[in-house]
Amino acid sequence: MVEEGINFSQSRAYAGDVLFTEKMSGSQVYIIKEGQVDLFLMREERRVVVESLFKGQCFGMDSSLLNNGRASNAIAASYSEFYIADGASLESYLGGTPKLIRAILTTLAIRLETLGELIATRVNYQPETLVYAQLLQILGQAELGVPKAYGRAASDKPVVVSVLLAEFFNQVRVILGHSDFHFRNTLGKLLRQHLVQLQDEGGSGKRIVFSPKDIVLLAKKLAVDDKEQSKVDHEYVSIKEFADIVDVESAALLSKLARNEFSEDVFTFRKSEIMRLLDTKGKRFFSERKIKTPNEFTEIEDIEFADLKSIFTVLSPIDSYDLAKVISQMESDKAKEKMLNCLPRAKRTELESDLSSMGSVDAIEAQQIGQRIIARVKEVMLGRA
Repeated sequence: MVEEGINFSQSRAYAGDVLFTEKMSGSQVYIIKEGQVDLFLMREERRVVVESLFKGQCFGMDSSLLNNGRASNAIAASYSEFYIADGASLESYLGGTPKLIRAILTTLAIRLETLGELIATRVNYQPETLVYAQLLQILGQAELGVPKAYGRAASDKPVVVSVLLAEFFNQVRVILGHSDFHFRNTLGKLLRQHLVQLQDEGGSGKRIVFSPKDIVLLAKKLAVDDKEQSKVDHEYVSIKEFADIVDVESAALLSKLARNEFSEDVFTFRKSEIMRLLDTKGKRFFSERKIKTPNEFTEIEDIEFADLKSIFTVLSPIDSYDLAKVISQMESDKAKEKMLNCLPRAKRTELESDLSSMGSVDAIEAQQIGQRIIARVKEVMLGRA
C-alpha cells in the first residue's frame, strides 16, 4: 500500500475525532490502515454522511488534485490508524504521471465532489418507509374520512382501509418522483415490516390494506433502527433539546452561557432569526434586558428589577466586604449601580474602599452570597405583594 518515493507518516484517531473540515487547506492524502472514517457535509443545518470508508481505502485526494481546499468534513467513526502521504512529495510523484492519467484522476475528483454535494442536498431527511406511510395515511383519511379513520370498529380492532396500488404508485411518482423500481423496493420494505398488506381484487386490481391510524406511528418506531437514516443527523438542537439531553433546566444553561462558562462553539445562532428580530424589534431588543417580575429572579443581576426599598432592607445587615465580593463578580453595570445607590453613604464608601484593595475573589463564594441576596430580595418583594 505504501509506495516508494512518497513520504508517509502515520497517525491515529479515536471515534469522534475530526480529521479535517470542509474548505480547510491541506493536500495530504489519508490511507486507512484500520478503522472507519465518515466523510460528511453540513447542509440545511444537518450533517449528512456522503461516504463511509474502511481499511485500505483513501481520502483527501480531491484537495491534492484540485488545490481548492477540502471538499468535505472527515471524522473518525471508530478508532482508526492511517498512513498520511505528504502533499509535496505526492505532487512530485504525480508530476511524472502521463497527462491522460492525470486528467482522468482530476475528472474523478471533480465528479466525486459533485456527487457528494448532490447526496447532501437531495437526501431524504426522513426514512422513505416513513414518507410512504405518511402518504398512505393521507390517502386513507381521504378514503374514510378522518374521524372514522381514527376510530375503532365494533370489535375494537383498528379501522383498516384499502387503496388501489396503481393509485398509490401514481401519487408517489407525481409527488416524490420515484421510479417503478424504487417504488417496488420501498413497498417491499413496508410489506416486510408488516405495515401494509396486499390484496388482489381481481378485475379492479391489487389494493394496499393498512390502518390509517397506526401506520405512521409504527413506521416511526421502525425508523429508529434504520441504518441509512443514521447517516443523516441534525447538527443543531434547540435550547430545550439541549436541556433534555444534559438534564438541566433551560434557564440554568442560558445563565451559564451569559457568564461565558461554555466555549463559543457550543452555541450557534440562526442568522435568519436574528435578522427577523432586528427587523421587527430593533437593535434595542438585543441590548436591553427583559424586565423580570420577582417570581423570575434567579441571579444577582436580576436585582436591577427590584424596588429600592426591598434592596435596602436586604443589604443593610450584610457585611460590606461580602457585598464587595459579589459586586466584583457582577457584569451588569446597572445592577451594580442600583445596589450601591441603596446603601447609606458611609457603608458605600466602606464598600468602595474594599473593592479598591480587594485581591482575588473566590467566584463560587461570591455566587453563593449573590444567590442568597437575590433569594431574600425575591422573598421580601413577594411578601409585600
